[in-house]
Amino acid sequence: MTSCDLCGADNPSTVLESPQLDGPLVQCRKCGLRYVGWRRSQLTFGSGTGDAHEVASRVQAANFNIRNLRLEEEHRLGILNARWRLDLIRKFRTSGKLLEVGCARGDFLSVAKESFEVSGVEPNPGLADDADKVAPIYRDVIETLPWHDFDVITSFHVIEHVDSPKRFVSAIADRIKPGGMLVLETPDINSLPFRLMKARWRQFIPEHYFFFDPTTMTRLLSDCGFKVERIVRIGKYASAALILNRLSRYLKFMRPVEDYAGRLGISRITVRTNPLDIMLVFATRV
Repeated sequence: MTSCDLCGADNPSTVLESPQLDGPLVQCRKCGLRYVGWRRSQLTFGSGTGDAHEVASRVQAANFNIRNLRLEEEHRLGILNARWRLDLIRKFRTSGKLLEVGCARGDFLSVAKESFEVSGVEPNPGLADDADKVAPIYRDVIETLPWHDFDVITSFHVIEHVDSPKRFVSAIADRIKPGGMLVLETPDINSLPFRLMKARWRQFIPEHYFFFDPTTMTRLLSDCGFKVERIVRIGKYASAALILNRLSRYLKFMRPVEDYAGRLGISRITVRTNPLDIMLVFATRV
């Protein structure tokens, strides 16, 4: 079994096995961090994991049975969620240099640049090509980024993917100003949806390796030089197309329903939902 990335203990207990994960889910007996105890594949970007194109191909292959949302609809919802996140961030910071780590196609950066001087980090070559049309993009991982002195660093649904959360957050701490704001969004495993769904929890996908709750997240950030200001469970904008798409991952008979909704023209009906299994964390660099 892999040692705990948070405290270094090397005798975790097995929590469950899920076909949707890249290995067994375990829990550290010492600090409580839950993570994939050993990995069948290498689905993280960074030094020693292979060429970025190769990693992207492995991730795509690992998700071969997942039907993705249409790119146009994914982008539309991405912009709606980006504006909602930005409104929250503006309550803490209203201007300055902002870096998004794991910026994907650049939806959040395209909105954030209305208030901030923005740049991004994205190791996936295909996603970085799109993001580069929005802002300056560093095409590797945060640990090798040569840029420094950011006022705000954001990272949405990335920390659960990385090879080492402690190295990831430490690298962020080295690149943010004292008093700067870190904004992290990640699944919350101490949630009712996980307790109900267990091995079929929607946040279990092959490239997710670490699962935090408010306690383990607070310890990680504290160990890396941050003070947690606020943790909230948040929702997102979801359309009929997205909801049906996600249901079809569990119930194959929903795929024709998803297609039929598209033909009827009701796929874009959008509501704000909150399954209560995502946490948004605001922390200050001390």
